[in-house]
Amino acid sequence: MEKSLVPGLERGLKILELLEKEKEGLTFGDLLEKTGIPKPSLARILNLLESHNFIRNSSDGRYRLGFRLLSLGYSVYTNLDLIREARPFLTELVDLTGETVELAILDGGEILYIDKIESPEPIRLVARIGSRYKTLHCTAVGKVFLAYMGEDFFKDYLARVGLPSFTEKTITDVEVLKAQLDEIRSRGYAFDDEEVRSGVRRIASPVFGSFKGLVAVIGIAGPTFRITVERKEELGEIVKRVAMGLSERFGYKE
Repeated sequence: MEKSLVPGLERGLKILELLEKEKEGLTFGDLLEKTGIPKPSLARILNLLESHNFIRNSSDGRYRLGFRLLSLGYSVYTNLDLIREARPFLTELVDLTGETVELAILDGGEILYIDKIESPEPIRLVARIGSRYKTLHCTAVGKVFLAYMGEDFFKDYLARVGLPSFTEKTITDVEVLKAQLDEIRSRGYAFDDEEVRSGVRRIASPVFGSFKGLVAVIGIAGPTFRITVERKEELGEIVKRVAMGLSERFGYKE
């Protein structure tokens, strides 16, 4: 029995490795050609992997990695003590910007803040560890998750939450939001211009792991009179640089 299981396991791992490299996904025919696995066996393995959410068959007929792998990835990084490893980088970001620094992960489709260091300034944003937010489109941290979690996640978010308005600056147009997510992927940081709370701006960047998936988001938050539009690029580059340093600590290589 053990001998019969090993080839199937090896084939399943080979499929996962192929899908990890092909961000746009692969069709059944692509996998058949690339793996050389007999058609009936390939169908059984794909069905098994899909039933356990290790892969997903999207509406375009392409197989992609499933969210179960993301969950496992988070578990690995939790075991490595993400908060402990990130703390020196949070401290560095406070020193460089003077603003409150936040560290967040995505848990059950919601933002979960797992650590923070508050600004030394008398007027500052007060962050709370353990806070959860289901709205992603209106904060810099949330927009990073929307930008890097893939098209299926984005569509699910729109169907589940929509684009509710919180201030007059909240983005409520899907195409405008999509354009901004493209910009985030291009420049490496997100900007929240009083979109969830008047008088507060945020800048955030992604933290990646060795498997090149999104591990967490690190960012700053503060009053508009200090985080000005004119300083957006300067502060954005600082946040991105610190986030990249943390990514490299987790084994990420561009």
